[in-house]
Amino acid sequence: MANEAVEFLQELIRIDSTNPPGSENNVTKKLAERCDETGIPYKMTNIESNRSNFEMSFNNEAKEKVIFCGHMDTVLVGEQPWEYAPFSGELVGENLYGRGASDMKSGLAAMFLAVESLFQEKRELSKEIVFLATAGEEVDSCGARQYLQEDDMSNVEALVIGEPTNEKVAAGHKGALWVEVITIGQTAHGAMPDQGINAVEWMGRVILIVEALKLDWKISKPPLGESSVSANKMEGGVQTNVIPDRCTLNIDIRTVAPQSHEQLFAELKQKLTDLFSEEGAPAFEMNELLNRPSILTDQSSPIITEALRIKGQDTDSVYGVSYYTDGAVLNPESAIPTLIYGPGNEKLAHQPNEYVNVDAYLRSIDFYKQLILEYAT
Repeated sequence: MANEAVEFLQELIRIDSTNPPGSENNVTKKLAERCDETGIPYKMTNIESNRSNFEMSFNNEAKEKVIFCGHMDTVLVGEQPWEYAPFSGELVGENLYGRGASDMKSGLAAMFLAVESLFQEKRELSKEIVFLATAGEEVDSCGARQYLQEDDMSNVEALVIGEPTNEKVAAGHKGALWVEVITIGQTAHGAMPDQGINAVEWMGRVILIVEALKLDWKISKPPLGESSVSANKMEGGVQTNVIPDRCTLNIDIRTVAPQSHEQLFAELKQKLTDLFSEEGAPAFEMNELLNRPSILTDQSSPIITEALRIKGQDTDSVYGVSYYTDGAVLNPESAIPTLIYGPGNEKLAHQPNEYVNVDAYLRSIDFYKQLILEYAT
């Protein structure tokens, strides 16, 4: 069983599903082939060319259901060299290498195998168990959004997301608000700067506002940790001897409850409106690039307490993750108790030479299986 589980994960890692463009169809086909072999019913939902969701479930006569969710896409490989080829699925010692090994094909494979095992054992459960593999989480969560268009979440009793937590029990994640600010000035000769409006220099004033907001907006919410604000990308300018007429700044805001993204966006817009109302200021635009709310489940929720019991831990061991998940789309109001748990190490996500520990992966299969048995029988 262990060798077969490792080989299955290697097969998934060897499929290039980097996003963009995604190409998740190749992963769904692999999952479908395995279901065809074992006789498990499944559903593939097309989203766009070469992109799809995959879903399998059993005991669908039950009134309530539990969804085990993971995404099939990965981030790009990047320009840094890899010691082991990113789509090799190479096993070196106790670690399995490749893009997505940690984030999150190991969690995806472990959940799939746990559900598959229970189906093959013909276990009688009190709830419907759904395995959902989504497209596009790394960019726009197109798969989770597609699922919401076609499926009702009102009878979902719990949501389990297999993102990398290093086998820790996580009850939530921070929110993410990405904002784009554009300054629109006027070009002039570099030797006559007074004849133009310097969009880059004015953006420097915007960065000073962002620096001040790091303190103004900083709050802490256990177990999610602290909120944060950072200016992470800036582009502008024509050439050295031309006063720049355009500059773009991307701001990454990470939030915790009870922070409101709408209020933060409005406050920043007002500060910029005040700044650019000065005489000689450029025009500006402010756009929302991404909006994912934070989610948080009460530590006394049965899905969390059951996970802790299986791990032999208490509520002091519950923590939150800094990245967002498909849970922000599937469960934006935190109405559905949500557990985030996976074998991958979040510190290895999006890194070169990404890997997962094989023993952690195998333990997670057992963890998910036991969680289903304890929670749904």
